[in-house]
Amino acid sequence: MNETGPAEPAGSIDVLVCTFNSARHLEDCLRSARAMLPVRRLIVVDRNSTDGTQAIARRWGAEVHSEEVGLGYSRRRAIELSSTPFVLFLDSDVVVRRSDFAAHALAAMEDPSTAAVVGCAEGHRFLYGLPLSLTLFRREWVFGVEIPSSVQGRETYYIQRRVRQDRLRVRYLTDAYLHYGTYRSLRHWPEFQGAWVRITGGLSVRELLYSGIVVLLIQMNSRRARNLAYAPIFYAKLLRGFFRPERWRNLDRTELSS
Repeated sequence: MNETGPAEPAGSIDVLVCTFNSARHLEDCLRSARAMLPVRRLIVVDRNSTDGTQAIARRWGAEVHSEEVGLGYSRRRAIELSSTPFVLFLDSDVVVRRSDFAAHALAAMEDPSTAAVVGCAEGHRFLYGLPLSLTLFRREWVFGVEIPSSVQGRETYYIQRRVRQDRLRVRYLTDAYLHYGTYRSLRHWPEFQGAWVRITGGLSVRELLYSGIVVLLIQMNSRRARNLAYAPIFYAKLLRGFFRPERWRNLDRTELSS
């Protein structure tokens, strides 16, 4: 029995949003979450933003929790705070487009071999990896994934490793959201990502090849010739970060454009 109020609708889920100075797009993000998803609780874990992020989150009925440790801690904390059998990670620069996303994702989770259901951006036909832009997990399973608290990027490495270990599958639903891509255009984003590929996965040829494939598919999904031509440059910068992680690992995201 739910002692705090009426029983929640079947299929309702806790939506987990990790934020940092996300005011630019957060309003649209949370509006879409309320409109398109069967939200039980909206849980925001924020890295002490200074731009009104927390006020926006509260205006949309979110529970706001502050942290100063790292993205890995933020992800773990959000899961700890949740309580529904399935939880949904939602990036703060994403606008949900499919009102049937949760229904289809929960149906896919009826297959025990499914570890996660990933929503894909509108128009993207090349599917890859395990991004957390709009991704559903079984709470118990993802809670068991050990993500180091201090990790600032590529935290999905630990989830993907667990997927492989458990011999599970990731499923995809297309045309699920619009992605503003807040950080990808920033000057040193590739180096930052490369540094965290190295820190999380070590000196791994597999991770380097995987990163190269992801870079290529991201640019192919844009369907713009200039973006495809930029893919080798992006990857070269990622390699610079990979081979000099000490130089790029500690950049605060506010410094990435400088």
